[in-house]
Amino acid sequence: MRTSQLLCLASCVVLISSCSESKLKKEASATALQFFQAIRNSDEAKAAVLYPKFSNLTTYYKSDSALVKGVVHLDSLFIVTVDNHFTNGFGKKTEKAIYLLLKTNEDESMSIVNSSGLTDFASDDDYKVGLGTGCIAKEDTLDQSVLFGMAKASTIKVDQAAELLNKLHDGCTVSGWSWESGYAGSASGKGIVQNQSGFSIPRLKYKVIYKDRIGNEITSDDGYISYDPIENGSSKSFTFYTSYVGDASKASIVLDFDPDLVLDFVGQRADWTGNECAEYFDKHPEELQAIEAKMH
Repeated sequence: MRTSQLLCLASCVVLISSCSESKLKKEASATALQFFQAIRNSDEAKAAVLYPKFSNLTTYYKSDSALVKGVVHLDSLFIVTVDNHFTNGFGKKTEKAIYLLLKTNEDESMSIVNSSGLTDFASDDDYKVGLGTGCIAKEDTLDQSVLFGMAKASTIKVDQAAELLNKLHDGCTVSGWSWESGYAGSASGKGIVQNQSGFSIPRLKYKVIYKDRIGNEITSDDGYISYDPIENGSSKSFTFYTSYVGDASKASIVLDFDPDLVLDFVGQRADWTGNECAEYFDKHPEELQAIEAKMH
């Protein structure tokens, strides 16, 4: 084959390839705009068809309008940069660049496989715990990767909360408490809470369990010791009244810590080593597999 024919053939191949890539970029751009239209219409079902992992996002930016600013072909992916305009919760018009990563499917349609900037994680405790424990790398900005790290961090947070709850029970105790039977089967009592837990504890509750002579529970009652925080190193006296306890002859009392508060304490920790994530899932690989199955 002559050189001129080879050059002509090569030019045709390049032209066809260029046309094919141009077509795919247009399709990627169109798919991205369809996705933002679905968000604009609050059509999460349609959004999930275009972005199968969309359901992993618990929150996401809304959209008033969207403009494709560019499409880049990188290996098997098309990265679409979208200038998204939306109105935030305070009624302020806001503009944000969002990146969508798309792939070509077997039927030649396109779907979104990941995103960056579609949501804001900064104020989420799971995100903070994820960064602290090593579940999330600081340089990772892909939404699905961050969400996976947050799911792992949530598991660690619950585990740490259980440990912290034991420490709170050890450090925050009731002393000098007593109770007595009253009129028509009622009961009343008093006690003092001593807080040496290392934490300031608001919304602390008590639970009194009344029992018969052989220790069987008859009834129980609960209430707040204080809505205000009981500071570390301080004490707080309290009283309680129960309208009917039957013929109870024994009673015990326990402190009830707000579960959300305990999780908040874990989320606010600043002494993570960065190794907790790897160490935890090395010991519990089945939990990691469960998270992977749920996220994918």
